[in-house]
Amino acid sequence: MSVPRIYITGTDTDVGKTRVTAALALALRRSLLLSTPVTIVKAVQTGCGPLDLGDATKAAALANAELDSASGAQIFSRELRRFRKASDGYSAALAEGRAGLTSTELATRLQSIEGAIVVEGSGGAAVLINEHETISDVAARAELSALVVVGLRLGCINHALLTARYLADLGVATLGAVLVERWERTEPAYHEDVARALRDILRIISVIPYDPAGHELTHAAKAFEGELCPL
Repeated sequence: MSVPRIYITGTDTDVGKTRVTAALALALRRSLLLSTPVTIVKAVQTGCGPLDLGDATKAAALANAELDSASGAQIFSRELRRFRKASDGYSAALAEGRAGLTSTELATRLQSIEGAIVVEGSGGAAVLINEHETISDVAARAELSALVVVGLRLGCINHALLTARYLADLGVATLGAVLVERWERTEPAYHEDVARALRDILRIISVIPYDPAGHELTHAAKAFEGELCPL
């Protein structure tokens, strides 16, 4: 069995990628041998100062809180590049007078991380890291498989289809999609509409319900254990 190396992208920013990242890392940690490290990676973190907690750290904390500490199991976190400006990586780098990132640089660093990795993207799949490349070019070069997080709201079908086709054009294999009630509860009939529209392009792995208390992490991890682990 190959070790899972997965790229979490989404239909937009703020659609629930960090929690899906945490849930998938939790499912992998529960499914793989303890000798196989599981690491959450944020390739490009924007909108954070030097002392701010980044998405990878937050996701790892969420996932580790659900693990039995007595077992010795742990999920690690890594952040490859960080910028202060809350924007795409290219604009954020320019704002600091730095050159844009390259997919070769970031993919090489991802490939050096041992074990299973869950790489959280930045915003949507076509967010720039330099003048010509996007965060998904990194996933393609690092040979990651993608999981698409679909925030359930009007317009998400269009965004999900465009995301899937963009990933396919880059040669990124797609495992499927996770539908997330990110902002409010939605009707089951709406879930069915979205699933019907996407089913020929994206397999629906799970629907994560709206839960302000945060219990959706356990729900999602169990779904991933059944559908994606082991890959």
